[in-house]
Amino acid sequence: MRKILIGLLVFPAVVLMIFFGCGRKGPPFLSQEKVVTARVDQLEGVWNDRSLILKGVVQGDNEALSLIVGCRVYYVWYSLDRPPCDGCPIEMKNFRDITDQIISDEQFECRLPAFKQKGICFIMVRIMEKGGHLGPASSRIKLISDV
Repeated sequence: MRKILIGLLVFPAVVLMIFFGCGRKGPPFLSQEKVVTARVDQLEGVWNDRSLILKGVVQGDNEALSLIVGCRVYYVWYSLDRPPCDGCPIEMKNFRDITDQIISDEQFECRLPAFKQKGICFIMVRIMEKGGHLGPASSRIKLISDV
């Protein structure tokens, strides 16, 4: 009788431990993901020989602008005879990190040397702060080169 009573107490405890105790522990603190507020608006691109000059307006408060150390330029090239359709998703896996001075009086200007090739190029920019934190994406622009 005593064994049955112990079994009735132990069995529910084991079942509860199996379902609710996975053995994994959570992080000891909540993650503090940094939010970057500076962003590039009104992005435009101009070809200069084989280089690309990107220009735009930087939005953000003075504190956010003081933390900027560069930008990340995402891009993808398509051939002129096989452009993507208007509704097709465009995946930009290629990028270049630019660590030069890119802001002057809230104006964004960035130069990508040796960038031009024949085809259609889609470009998007994200501001980079100290520590490698990236801001929100700019609007995507489309440039055509027939070099």
